[in-house]
Amino acid sequence: MQFTELTTEEFERFTVEHFSHFTQTIENYRLKTESGVETYLVGVKSDGDVRAACLVTLSPVMKIYKYAYTNRGPVMDYSDKRVFDVFFEGLNAFLKPKKVMYLRVDPYEAMNERDHDGNITEDLGVRYIFDYFDSQGFKHDGFTKGFDPVIQIRWHSVLDLKDRSPKELLDNMDSLRKRNIKKAEKLGLHIKFLDLDEIDVFRKFMKDTSEMKSFIDRDDEFYISRKKHFKDKVLIPMVYVDLEDYTQSTKKDKEKLEKNIEKAQKAVEKDPSNEKQKKKIVNLTDQLKNINDKFIEGEALLKAHGKELPVASAYYFITPHEVVYLAGGTDNRYRHFAGSYLIQWQMINYALEHNIDLYNFYGISGDFTEDAEDYGVIQFKKGFNAKVNEYVGDFIKPVNKQAYALYKGLNKVRTKLGK
Repeated sequence: MQFTELTTEEFERFTVEHFSHFTQTIENYRLKTESGVETYLVGVKSDGDVRAACLVTLSPVMKIYKYAYTNRGPVMDYSDKRVFDVFFEGLNAFLKPKKVMYLRVDPYEAMNERDHDGNITEDLGVRYIFDYFDSQGFKHDGFTKGFDPVIQIRWHSVLDLKDRSPKELLDNMDSLRKRNIKKAEKLGLHIKFLDLDEIDVFRKFMKDTSEMKSFIDRDDEFYISRKKHFKDKVLIPMVYVDLEDYTQSTKKDKEKLEKNIEKAQKAVEKDPSNEKQKKKIVNLTDQLKNINDKFIEGEALLKAHGKELPVASAYYFITPHEVVYLAGGTDNRYRHFAGSYLIQWQMINYALEHNIDLYNFYGISGDFTEDAEDYGVIQFKKGFNAKVNEYVGDFIKPVNKQAYALYKGLNKVRTKLGK
């Protein structure tokens, strides 16, 4: 068993066959290398068989040094101590001559499953990982909460699809999710997938949403470059209202209600004591008012926007292991169309149709109180009957101990001066 560099074919085969994050894919390797990032494919082989694989990037720090990052890797069976030791001993030796100051590792390994109130529902029994990293000279970077522009989020909201049917998944959602999915389907919303040259439509939704909710979004280049390199493994669904269909549908509903009201009125004329029909008239009249409002809105929107009205869009990574909902935005003026719910439901069904067992709603803060910055997002994901994966977090190892000590000392000085 030995640590070695892997060919692109070996790396791709292993990461397709073993559970891995979208950052540990051959598409991301091509993205990194074509972007000029120093990137290596490394792993462990035994008798010709790959036992571990990892995409590792090197980035400048303090001008003459670099730091190495595994970005949700390596992909391996972490319980196999022998493979673990061979990999990290080999990686350390591999990085030393490359002027690497320190190594950051953030395994894609969950330690706990929780509910969306923060309660642990299952300890996944991976505490040994902390001892394994400690034995290799790593220091754990803490059980972090919240969002960081550099460090990967430690909490994901995920929906297990294995052996589930669409009906079962829908039945297990809360009433708001069910109602809005059915509402979007009833309104006749449609979904199409945006190509690279249409990505500005998605970006507009994201910019509007980030401004409204006061969060910092990734830049245009992030989304463009990944769609360019991941191709059909990045999907950008956009939901729109066919306003011609919408106005015709509401017109038919309006005419049907008017006929039912007329029928009830005739029944009351024949029998003025018919309280049932009187109540029916009141209820139908309220419904007619709502339908009239929709009809007027539809005609106005059709005149202003033409046939298609985009209302929401989202950005997904697709791997053999999971469908990852990375980001999404909605035009706040048209939230009542419930477009974002239709996107989620359609992409859940996409995963089912492609035999992908995990639907990943992606990052949440890990703060489950009502004061959480993403409390509304947590409640949104909770409503789909998702669970929370709490990951083990980041581990850091000095490769050049003297340089790393100097680096840490300078950072402390900067922090004090900045106060």
